[in-house]
Amino acid sequence: MKNTAHKGNSAPEKKTIAEPVIPSPAIDKHEQPIAEGTLKKIFIGSLVAMLLVTLFCGYNAGFNGDEIALNNYGKANYTWYMSGGKDTILKTEYYKLLNSYGNAFEILAVGANKILHTDKGPNEFNIRHIINQILSIVGLLYAGLITRRFSKGWTSALFAIWLLYLTPPFMGHFLFNTRDVPFYVGYVAALYYMINFLEELPVPRWSTSIYLMLSFAFATNVRIGGFLLPIYLGIFMVIYLLSNKQLMNASLKKAGSIIIKLGVIVVGGIILIIITWPYVLSKPSGLIEALTVASKFPLKVNINFEGAAINSLNVPAYYLPKYMLVTIPIFITVCIIGGFVAYFFNFRRYDWKIAALIIFSTFFPVIYAIATHAALYSSWRHFLFIYPGLCIFGGIALQKAFTYSNKMPVKLALGVACLLVMFKPVAFCIKNNPYEYCYFNEVAGDFKSAYLSYDTDYWEISVKDGFDWLVEHEHLEETKDTVVIATNASEFANYYLSRHFPKSKIKIVQSGFTMRNSNFWKYSVFNSVFVKPDYLENYFPPPYEYALKIDDVPVTLVLKDTVRLDWKAALELKSAHHALADSLYTAYIKTTKDDNIGLYAYMAVAKGSLNKNDEAIKLAKKGLEYHLSPLLDYNAYCGMGIAYANKAEWKVSIDYLQKAMSVMPKESAAKDILKQVVAAQRQNPGPQQPATPTPTTANKP
Repeated sequence: MKNTAHKGNSAPEKKTIAEPVIPSPAIDKHEQPIAEGTLKKIFIGSLVAMLLVTLFCGYNAGFNGDEIALNNYGKANYTWYMSGGKDTILKTEYYKLLNSYGNAFEILAVGANKILHTDKGPNEFNIRHIINQILSIVGLLYAGLITRRFSKGWTSALFAIWLLYLTPPFMGHFLFNTRDVPFYVGYVAALYYMINFLEELPVPRWSTSIYLMLSFAFATNVRIGGFLLPIYLGIFMVIYLLSNKQLMNASLKKAGSIIIKLGVIVVGGIILIIITWPYVLSKPSGLIEALTVASKFPLKVNINFEGAAINSLNVPAYYLPKYMLVTIPIFITVCIIGGFVAYFFNFRRYDWKIAALIIFSTFFPVIYAIATHAALYSSWRHFLFIYPGLCIFGGIALQKAFTYSNKMPVKLALGVACLLVMFKPVAFCIKNNPYEYCYFNEVAGDFKSAYLSYDTDYWEISVKDGFDWLVEHEHLEETKDTVVIATNASEFANYYLSRHFPKSKIKIVQSGFTMRNSNFWKYSVFNSVFVKPDYLENYFPPPYEYALKIDDVPVTLVLKDTVRLDWKAALELKSAHHALADSLYTAYIKTTKDDNIGLYAYMAVAKGSLNKNDEAIKLAKKGLEYHLSPLLDYNAYCGMGIAYANKAEWKVSIDYLQKAMSVMPKESAAKDILKQVVAAQRQNPGPQQPATPTPTTANKP
């Protein structure tokens, strides 16, 4: 018989509230025929395989001026710390804008390069990218763990990470995007620990609180939008407590402990953010400035969207959804939609509170960005962090599909069908590595169609391949004289050539592609980014020496012209040798077959000055259809003013010259021409050409 008497004088045992034991998620017995442990090993093995593939695909991938700026920003912050806060952090206006970004990733990247002594060598950006690639897989790990907790099994977690990894515009950024990828990692890690914290109430573990603090601090110190995470925690903590009276009562009894842990998460996270963010550390109002910049980003970027040239401060409300629709593989989109349908028809099987947190953290940022008219550009790269939330539901859809029937032939058939429908996206990645992020699906048409309707290689990383080809094939490391190369990626070119080809004598000239005839060069490397879609369709590519192609469509060109009749024509036009300029322009187009509309404004000035008025008007009007630059518009209007003055159509001439002055008010050529036109009108000499100075035409050699 059990003895229940107290022994001796011992006091009765004091009752306490037991700390909860968090059970492992219950596994649906119908979920999978494969053992739980085996699925977990497959999950881990998949992540290892993804990391190896990512490291292989991303080795020596290109980078662009933005990443160079971020790297310089990190170095400036490092110097600031090393000098005890005496050294200036940032100097130019552009770099001052980077103050609104945190320093979390740069601490890792600059620190690693300093330790490895690669910060002054050719592999500096490879080290940055390797760190980014490792972090990207860590993000997949957390996305899978959230899926497993939500769906109560490893099957959907396994499907979710593969859906993420096989999305080209998502995985493609793993290779080199050292701004958006680290934020996605911090964001999804914080969501995982947030779910754990809420599920562990009323006694959240200290380890969970610390990891949540670190995730919050890391995400916010990459992008200021990480400050949303504590707000999410507060909102859903209230939801958890209000939905469970027993939990609320237990939490009230542990209120002191919970408040301390919340304080550690929020206050500790903010302290970490401040001490690792030099601008904020030296200027307390820096956080407010960063929030202001994030809400109304001031940098205007020209973008190609739906075949129209627009700017990033004025995108339509459907910009993000449309870009995701045309760049995510159709099969994965169907899985995501199917996952939401499956959830709402089987919501009793899932914890609705976790579902609400995932859905809210996925859709709220998008709704907020649309509602506040946030500046958006470069596809949906700024919103990589919301994509795991979508693929969590995609994983659920596939799990449901594969467990619908227990018959192995049915499962095999479904597996084969999935492989077949994903063949094209995977093939694109294999064929076009490391440009996976440029993928467009069948909704956008083929890549050539998307190329005319959307920005493709908006990071310009294909420029690296162009310079590699040029230096190697033209033996530029062996030249005795300085070689001038024009490019629309000058910041990258100067850095890359100095690190990888230090012996070459190369001078880089910044030039827009459509304005390439206005600069002196013998070689040029141009990417198609920022070129207006109508120009791309009608004038791209011109004759080239080499082209980096994505799906057989040129995106970066190497041009060669050692004669430069167009440049000689520009010099003659500046010297008012109009007949010679006209003949040189004509000879250039005939010999090079490069009928660049960027020449038409200059040719209009030359022909108008030669009394070839109808030709001048035709050329000027054609050039004005594209509005390639203020300089070209200015010259086109001047050419029209000259031609109509020659025809004694004074009012029309004056109108065009006034338009020229409105385009470039500081230039004097149009003003001088206008004075002579007004004088000629007073004398009314008839349709004779007035003496006209030549307007601004080209940069000095």
